[in-house]
Amino acid sequence: MKRSLFFILVSVMLLLSACGNSQAGTTTGSFFKDGIAEFIDTNYTFQDVVTSQESSSDVSEIYIAENKSIDEVVTELQEYQEPNKVSEKTDQKQALVYDDLFIIITEDENDPDNSTVEIASQQFVRDNYNPNFFNGLFALWVLDEVLDVDDWAKKRKNKCKNTNDCYGGYISSGGFYKNSGNSSKSVRSSSVRGGGPGAGK
Repeated sequence: MKRSLFFILVSVMLLLSACGNSQAGTTTGSFFKDGIAEFIDTNYTFQDVVTSQESSSDVSEIYIAENKSIDEVVTELQEYQEPNKVSEKTDQKQALVYDDLFIIITEDENDPDNSTVEIASQQFVRDNYNPNFFNGLFALWVLDEVLDVDDWAKKRKNKCKNTNDCYGGYISSGGFYKNSGNSSKSVRSSSVRGGGPGAGK
């Protein structure tokens, strides 16, 4: 009887240990529920979250594609789900546009063998990005059409008083920028998704 009880206790402990290890290995998942975002969340390494200056509920997510060039990442993403638009590749960056998302791929500044992959909602791009970031990637009329704003680039440039006023992509900003019109507001980034989109580092 004692031996049976011992084996039952050992079995329960092993089962609980296995469950704990399984939970520790899972990710919290992407904020975005689109298929391409889930593919990125599953296949690349989560790095950071950047929160919009305009709305704490609007975020972009940053991932690292280890040992993969921009071309390799773009090919993988296109094979998984065909984007609506594909930009030119220039200055070691390229962008794919899906229904509600921009996927922006850049060379990882810390390791040129890796690529940085940013998932940003169209609203995040519309409210935060410096239009100069897209020079050479898209024609301005394409951005107007995708973002559904007439003369988006011109209007954004009027708000971007200098290069630090608008988000210039994760690599150049590290997830941070300040608006000179309101120095108390800044994009915040967080490597912890469990705390919500606006959680600080």
